[in-house]
Amino acid sequence: MKRVLFVDDEPNVLDGYKRMLHPLRKEWAMVFATTGREALKCLSETVFDVMVTDIRMPEVGGIELLTAAIQQYPQMVRIALSGTGDHDMTLHSATLAHQYLIKPCDPQTLLSTLKNALTQRNILEDPSLAALIGRIKSLPSLPTVHLKLMHALSEDSSAGVLGDIIGEDLAMSAKVLQWANSPLFGAMRAIVSPKHAVIYMGVETVKAMAFTESVFTQFNPRTSPNFPVEELREHSFRVAARAREIARARGLPQSVIDDVFLGGLMHDIGKLVLGSNFHVQYREVVKCFEEPEAAREKERELFKTTHAEVGAYLFWLWGLPKTVTEIVLRHHTAGPETAEVEDPAGVVNFADGLVRQEAGRDEVSG
Repeated sequence: MKRVLFVDDEPNVLDGYKRMLHPLRKEWAMVFATTGREALKCLSETVFDVMVTDIRMPEVGGIELLTAAIQQYPQMVRIALSGTGDHDMTLHSATLAHQYLIKPCDPQTLLSTLKNALTQRNILEDPSLAALIGRIKSLPSLPTVHLKLMHALSEDSSAGVLGDIIGEDLAMSAKVLQWANSPLFGAMRAIVSPKHAVIYMGVETVKAMAFTESVFTQFNPRTSPNFPVEELREHSFRVAARAREIARARGLPQSVIDDVFLGGLMHDIGKLVLGSNFHVQYREVVKCFEEPEAAREKERELFKTTHAEVGAYLFWLWGLPKTVTEIVLRHHTAGPETAEVEDPAGVVNFADGLVRQEAGRDEVSG
């Protein structure tokens, strides 16, 4: 039975949770705490799978509670649920939580978030993976740019507003514009601003680019001098662009096109996690990068799991759509032939193979 801890200093809010989740009482063991101090006591006595906490509370607030959870209970999924208007507090809590929901939260959104977290945890509940994750000192946080863009999109903001959010980070803006002007996207004219990128390429595409760049920049290449971050970033972009092209040519729904683009951009995120946390051991894997199967076998030998499972675990923690998490998890095992039956993971696998073949031809011709 899965265990969920709810923390909120408003009794009416907790009563609402109890009524909404009453039908699930045989599947989930739920505990309700009215203070952060009470929540810490609960955490010290019971192992919870998920904690949902308000941010603004007296005495021990949500920030303190989330910080303690990171240090003492890193395996627990942390969901922040708050309606505070404090912008700095919102962003701070978003970097401490795996997922962030705005209060008041639609009951179905909260229920869906919890079900998704607990369902995918079953999929990824492999002892070897759990042991490895327990050895990782810190997993990257969900990028704050993603939170800002989601807020802006919920308010039906214009392309200019969305462009301004991306433009707050000059390095991110530069990378998004570089990708947008790549021949792989066939722009008819130069795209000179994030706003123009949003208009020309669409919100979901630019959001995926900004999200990916924000994730990549969380990894400091100085701590992993032998890890080819730029090479991986370029490869991921090419796979995403090719996967998007394949999905469009086959007339797949726009939602699938968006999923394979983000999945292509992030399919190798697990390599970054492993390379940055175990940079000495991962040098052995990097030596095998030109032979994907050999690299995965070396990962299994060293870590008892592969970058695909690690990346999917990270996406699950962040609460990203199950469809994209599945792409990351299965981008090697789906088999390129499944691209013919509209399998998003198969599309990314097929695109990955094509990009590797093209890179090989370029090396020969060069």
